[in-house]
Amino acid sequence: MVRFLTLEDVEEQLEAFKDMPVIRTMVAVYIYAGLRRAEALWLTRGDVDLTRRLIYIRAKEVDGEYWQPKTKRNRAVPISSTLEKLLKSYRPHGENPWYFPSSSGQRWDPDTFGHYLADLNEKRGLVWTCLDFRHTFGSQLAQRGVSLYKIAELMGNSPEICRRHYAAIRTEHLHKDVEFED
Repeated sequence: MVRFLTLEDVEEQLEAFKDMPVIRTMVAVYIYAGLRRAEALWLTRGDVDLTRRLIYIRAKEVDGEYWQPKTKRNRAVPISSTLEKLLKSYRPHGENPWYFPSSSGQRWDPDTFGHYLADLNEKRGLVWTCLDFRHTFGSQLAQRGVSLYKIAELMGNSPEICRRHYAAIRTEHLHKDVEFED
């Protein structure tokens, strides 16, 4: 079963990290841009374009280490107005190339970050993971009537994967869809 956050859960999750701007902004990017865990951890300063309001998920080599998106396809994800506000208040620290550096200034190891986030959330009575945040993006868009094709493109998936995994639609919110008249 796909787990995702309600809008109230999103507020609670972000509020839980109000005193941790790096983690709060990372979580916001997972929720509002639907990135995979590694995609956000590989973001460099040049990948987040606040002028064009885009996050670029693209192959790159940094410090002799090569990375490419899971699907081997580069993409750009539009930055929503909500995410834009959070990103404008965030500034990457240090001189490193990473948009979300670890406390040592290096790129986060995905497993290390996953465990760190789980520990932080557990201390706050929260259970959400990066995958839940990604599911939230797809599910919230699907509930708003965004086509599975568009959601799949934004998330770097096929429409079939998106339908099966990322577009959990809660039928109790489909009142408008069962009305025959406007």
